[in-house]
Amino acid sequence: MFERLQAKSWESPVRATVHNLAVDAYSMQHPDDYCKSVKSYVTHLTALCCALEAAGDPNLYWGIPRWLDGPTHLQRPDNIMFRGSMTIADVAGISDEDYPEAVRTWARAVWAAYQGQQESARQWLQEVRRHATGTGAGARSAGGRR
Repeated sequence: MFERLQAKSWESPVRATVHNLAVDAYSMQHPDDYCKSVKSYVTHLTALCCALEAAGDPNLYWGIPRWLDGPTHLQRPDNIMFRGSMTIADVAGISDEDYPEAVRTWARAVWAAYQGQQESARQWLQEVRRHATGTGAGARSAGGRR
């Protein structure tokens, strides 16, 4: 289902606008498959934070992998059990016109499920900001909560 949904993003400019958000939401709902490493976990959780609390700022969003480039001393948070009240199945059959808002709703549900890790994601996003402006040490020195 995930692969079919993502393929549609390449066919529809409307769907493409939320492609990365759908990937991040899906990844955080399937961390055993898509967030095995600390970097992938931190990337997807911080990207959700960026999308929902920083208006999806593209400079911040694309700054996340640059911040995580190289060795890191971050520790991977534990998986949570409940990962949101919506799943990919709730957005799979949505029309192109309604798809972006459905994905945003899904992402908000996933983000809400990660309430206990939101502060870490906010701290990591702040590190991304500092790294982008050259005022922080970035992930190599801790990058937020350990």
